Amino acid sequence: MRFEPWQEPPTWDPSVRTYKVLDAADGAWLAGIYVDPFPRESKHGGAWMDGLLSRGALEADRRHLGLLSTNSTPPVGGKDALLTHQEVETVFHELGHLMHHCLSRVEQRSQAGTNVAWDFVELPSQILENWAWEREALDRFARHIETDDPIPAPLFEAMCRARTFRAASGQMRQLGFALTDLMLHTEYNPARDGNPVAYTRGVLERMSPTRLPGEHAMVASFGHLFSDPVGYAAGYYSYKWAEVLDADAFTRFRDEGLLSPEVGGAFRRAVLERGDEADPAELYRAFMGRDPELGPLLARLGLAAA
Repeated sequence: MRFEPWQEPPTWDPSVRTYKVLDAADGAWLAGIYVDPFPRESKHGGAWMDGLLSRGALEADRRHLGLLSTNSTPPVGGKDALLTHQEVETVFHELGHLMHHCLSRVEQRSQAGTNVAWDFVELPSQILENWAWEREALDRFARHIETDDPIPAPLFEAMCRARTFRAASGQMRQLGFALTDLMLHTEYNPARDGNPVAYTRGVLERMSPTRLPGEHAMVASFGHLFSDPVGYAAGYYSYKWAEVLDADAFTRFRDEGLLSPEVGGAFRRAVLERGDEADPAELYRAFMGRDPELGPLLARLGLAAA
């Protein structure tokens, strides 16, 4: 893909930038995007992508319109904005969602871009985070503001070690949350199982390295499940499943070329362009030639040999 400044559209704040998303092969204009990178008083926190306008492949104008918004470190005192590594990961993540939207080529708008199964929607976003941990990619942009030096090897190695610190504990915690969600929505029976707080404490304790205290009531504030009428509703497991998919799919880039146009093109055609027009398992097999495997995630977490 190629990105070019798009000067015509008005923006809601001077810091917002607009770009055309072009096909590098033939120059076709595929989408327009707004990039809103910095915090301000009227903006809520976090980072997100919005598909502002989706087009069907049969429409005369097939260009999509999207938004990438973050609350990254702003420039201060007339100097350049310097992002933390976590902020870079966040930008890559939301850009993955945005490309899923911008590259959609399905016939129906309702199946375009990110309108896919809950446990598949994070594959295009999370897979891009991998490039923020690869020297070949980092050395293209992560350089000292004054000397232009790349990240020193000892610092990069320390970052990688910190990435896997207590990884097993983190995995068990997420599996506990996912199991709690599934059990509440598929197995829990008030007449049989009694108090839901005590019930879920017992479920979580199965994944905990120590016995949980009697007053443990995490489920009472589990906003992912109960913060709105639908919440995750037996879908919290999608966090971990999407990690399995992204770690496994990234191995093809790692093995065949981190910046390979051929592999990137295959991912675009098999996943990014096709939205929800086929079963996610079919799309995944179209790219990888097989079903997903767990090993690459365990290796990335330092829990198994690469």
